[in-house]
Amino acid sequence: MRPIISIDNGNTDSDIRYPIIPNTEPIKCVITRSDLYSDATGRSAETGKLMQYPVRMGLYAIELEYLGSDSEIADIERLINGAQLTVNFIHNGVQVEAVMYPSDRVNETEIILNNEGRHRLSFSLIEI
Repeated sequence: MRPIISIDNGNTDSDIRYPIIPNTEPIKCVITRSDLYSDATGRSAETGKLMQYPVRMGLYAIELEYLGSDSEIADIERLINGAQLTVNFIHNGVQVEAVMYPSDRVNETEIILNNEGRHRLSFSLIEI
């Protein structure tokens, strides 16, 4: 499973090529499409009918989870470090490009053996 084709975080470090293809494949990838409505959206007090005021439709969110060593997880954290990322991914067999931001990152250390950790990193990429 290689749902993420590449991520460009705008960094132009000379020793790293951009956009980057993640080296580690995720153990979980969930793609969600959401609709954003204004605060005025709600039900009429008179009729009880829903009055929708859409702001933006079909926003992408990608929930990812990786399992890896200290260095593999550090590479992924460096890759998604930034306020704005250009992400190329596959959704229903079609390549999509979206400008996204990373959500909070949860890095659980599962085991440390001989000073080498095994981690579970989870985060979401949310379309701007």
